[in-house]
Amino acid sequence: MNSHLWGLITWLLVWTIPVFLLLGSGLVKVFAAKRRRSREEPKTPLPPIEILVPLKGIFKDQQQILFSLLEQRYNSYHVVFILESLDDPANYVVDNLCRQYSHARKVISGTSTLCAQKNHNLVEGVRQLRPETEIIVFCDSTNAAPQDWLMQFTEPLRKRSVEVRTTFRAFDPEPQTLAGVCQAIYGTLILLITTIVPKPWGGATAIRRMTFDKLDVIETWSKTVVDDLVLGNLLQRAGIKVAMDPCNILKSPLKNQTTKGFLNYLDRQIMFPKFTNPLIWAMLMILYLNLTLAVTVTVLSGSMSLFGLVSREIGLMSVAFLLALFVLAVMVWRIAAPHISLKRWLSAILPMIFLGAFIFIRSIFRNYIDWHGRTYWCGKGGTVLFVESSSNNSRKTG
Repeated sequence: MNSHLWGLITWLLVWTIPVFLLLGSGLVKVFAAKRRRSREEPKTPLPPIEILVPLKGIFKDQQQILFSLLEQRYNSYHVVFILESLDDPANYVVDNLCRQYSHARKVISGTSTLCAQKNHNLVEGVRQLRPETEIIVFCDSTNAAPQDWLMQFTEPLRKRSVEVRTTFRAFDPEPQTLAGVCQAIYGTLILLITTIVPKPWGGATAIRRMTFDKLDVIETWSKTVVDDLVLGNLLQRAGIKVAMDPCNILKSPLKNQTTKGFLNYLDRQIMFPKFTNPLIWAMLMILYLNLTLAVTVTVLSGSMSLFGLVSREIGLMSVAFLLALFVLAVMVWRIAAPHISLKRWLSAILPMIFLGAFIFIRSIFRNYIDWHGRTYWCGKGGTVLFVESSSNNSRKTG
């Protein structure tokens, strides 16, 4: 038994080495970026910018979060809030903001039947851009930003050293429930991965308007299920590099996050790339499931060694692996999420790993995405085949 177990543990550890290297490389890049972060004041006129913010529904502290996007230290910018209809509960909040801020306006997009509602909202927002706008920023409505965020985030675009820049978000669970901390950990892992392989994936993306128009993004968005990963694929095919900004991370509060809420978030995060980037989905799934199996086996074998059921060497090897995992977790916490209690962070590591494995396995057998009360059935490249309303289960052919 020991020889088979030894071989299994060795095989699993070899397979998990890429995970440690991947996350370690991401940590190094994030740390290096923060060390060389620049806060130079602009010496040239600021180009006009518009921030497009699609909204649906209301949530706690929503108005304060949207205030943060309207109070940026940038002279020539506008914020466009995009709603599906006037019946959306967020309509009152947006109207109130538009009355207070002259650089805020509202766009009503209408209901989509051919693509994700968020894509449809962004398409309509782009179609109503001001003629003078040079840089477009796409930002989720749940992300709060410090006052100098827009200035810092768009600096390379203003200097024309890059055409596209993206950043992510740090989840801030309030209170720090197990599910909320699990989501914060998973979000941090995505940050590290996108720092190594830059690709728009939540948070915010800034792009020069000429580049956006040249790629004909509207045509692709108008028939697909997600905006950021699809944009990343268009940029990759066009040979346009995406610059990742790990310094100007947005803050996304999580109020009273539940396990169900976390699993819904995780489901979308895993299902989107299954359709848009199946190779990325498959590679992440293989690494993730091997890591999960390695954790399971080493926890069991480490426990069994205490009772003499396996050799002492196997027990030590298992403990060493788990210690290395928790040391890496502490390093990630210290650099990316010091706002979360270290005790709660470490206690959420194993639940996050096992819940993530469950969603990855389930994703193999699912061909649809549930999102904001609708079910999107998708095909190759994230193309929406038809939309099903969760309220009446009526199908809308696309």
